[in-house]
Amino acid sequence: MDHENRAWLKRVHSENEQLKRTGEAYAAVHQALGVLIARCQIPPEQGYILLDEMARHLEEELPVLAAEIIQWGFGQPLRPAVEKELGKLTTRG
Repeated sequence: MDHENRAWLKRVHSENEQLKRTGEAYAAVHQALGVLIARCQIPPEQGYILLDEMARHLEEELPVLAAEIIQWGFGQPLRPAVEKELGKLTTRG
């Protein structure tokens, strides 16, 4: 295999890996939205706003926070900072 073909295959593999990570992050965010909607009894249209605001206030990546919210849905406790932010955002208004 010549150098051009190897470079092309490497680039395609890298792009595929990036798409895979993006798809996994997208799925995690949607699962977390379902957990927030069910556990906090909020309308679906507010779920993403809540998740996004929490990530910004906590200065965390959205998929990382989503993974923690999913685990919360399975009974794992939230970190105190996440729990506090969730409480503030769900009781305002």
